[in-house]
Amino acid sequence: MADAATAISACLRFLPVLVLASRNASVGRSCCARFDPDERFTDGRDTEMFRAVFTLMRRIICAACLLILLICGAEVGVRVYEGVYGDVVCRTSEAVGNDPSRLAIPSRSFHQELKPLAKAVVECRDSNTEIDIHTNSLGLRGSEPTIPKPENVCRIVVLGDETIYAPETAESDHFCALLQHQLQQQTRIKIEVINAGIPGHCPLTEFLFYRKCLMSLRPDLVLLHFDWSDVADDHQIRRRAKSDGSGVPLSCPNAKYVEAKKVLPCEVWRQQFRLLDWGMHSLSNEWKQQLTRQQASSRDIEANAYAWLRDEHPEQVVPFRQAARPIADLADLCQSSYCQFVLFTSPKPWQVSPKCSRGDGVRLAAGVARDACYSNRAPFKVLAGYANNQKIPFVDCSAAIASGPEVEANFLRYAPRWSPHGHRQIADHVAAFLIEKVPGAWNSNYFQSRDEPLTQTDSHQSVIQWVGGQQSTVDHDNSRTRLP
Repeated sequence: MADAATAISACLRFLPVLVLASRNASVGRSCCARFDPDERFTDGRDTEMFRAVFTLMRRIICAACLLILLICGAEVGVRVYEGVYGDVVCRTSEAVGNDPSRLAIPSRSFHQELKPLAKAVVECRDSNTEIDIHTNSLGLRGSEPTIPKPENVCRIVVLGDETIYAPETAESDHFCALLQHQLQQQTRIKIEVINAGIPGHCPLTEFLFYRKCLMSLRPDLVLLHFDWSDVADDHQIRRRAKSDGSGVPLSCPNAKYVEAKKVLPCEVWRQQFRLLDWGMHSLSNEWKQQLTRQQASSRDIEANAYAWLRDEHPEQVVPFRQAARPIADLADLCQSSYCQFVLFTSPKPWQVSPKCSRGDGVRLAAGVARDACYSNRAPFKVLAGYANNQKIPFVDCSAAIASGPEVEANFLRYAPRWSPHGHRQIADHVAAFLIEKVPGAWNSNYFQSRDEPLTQTDSHQSVIQWVGGQQSTVDHDNSRTRLP
């Protein structure tokens, strides 16, 4: 028994030593496994790849944040610039558009009208001056006309589109002021010429505008300027016109009131961010130029507003016949109110020379190729024939504005409209026609005294030589022309 107890006690003394040795052996094996050369290389490669990806993502995020900050800063800078200087970054389309004054508003009766009693400033890039525009209570450019018309005042109303509106021309250099001055030199009766030009108008809307708003002016003469863009304008808005049983127009509301226009998401973003508007405008400019070059050879009026001017028989063009039809309605309306009516026209810049109105973006905005020239005279002859058939006095101002060594001077370079020199040429030509062929206070002693109203004239008849070569007589007892 003593030997057994001695052996057990000896084992118990060596047991801690064995446990410690076993523990050290397991630790050694784990250390050997941890420092395996292949596994150590794999773990290092993963760590370096993770660090590279993390570094790349950090750089991308920093670059994106920096780009966003730069865009926000540029957007703020553009808005501050526009607010301080009152200018816009994308002004190319504004400068060459129909209404750089931004006074035109939609109309429920005649497509669009000018804001009444409004003011605007238009930059004329040709003269580097600012033109002050103000409208009266009738929505017409100029001073307030007296209603009812005073006695011993001969009032002339000039209807037309943006060519007559002429926002880039000062009132003192305008056709209306120059015509008034020319006629005033012929009589002691006060001559008053009113500018009734509205951007985007055509004979259809001019007829409606005159009947609804301007008949209260009681004009003695109505001058209607037929612009060769009127055909495309009429073609665009005629689908919304309402007429009576005989075809006389009743109204032509703006598309804003009859058509629900879908606003694209990109347009919403363009309205919110000026930089996006500028970027999309710049990107689309070159595409529009290429598209215009392609459409310049098209004869479809939907693609090219002036394509029909190449036609040798424009009287067969349906849009032209539709655009000219309201002229006769307006002439009848004037005759029924004891008012004389005269139709006159003038060529567009690209009907005169390929060098006219070639400022940046001008022809592009009008859908005309940069070097295009529509020199066909057939449309003028057809319009003159139409006026002759309707017994309407007609003035073709082509000779006044398209002749001479420097015809380009008759048009603005940065707008497809008359220059101040062109206004004077047109005014001289129309004034000479009125003095020679249209009865009025400017060419004879029709009025016995300044106390008599304008409707009273001498009791005799005069012979008028019309443009078409026919003759008619004027009965001065009632100031109406008896047509043959």
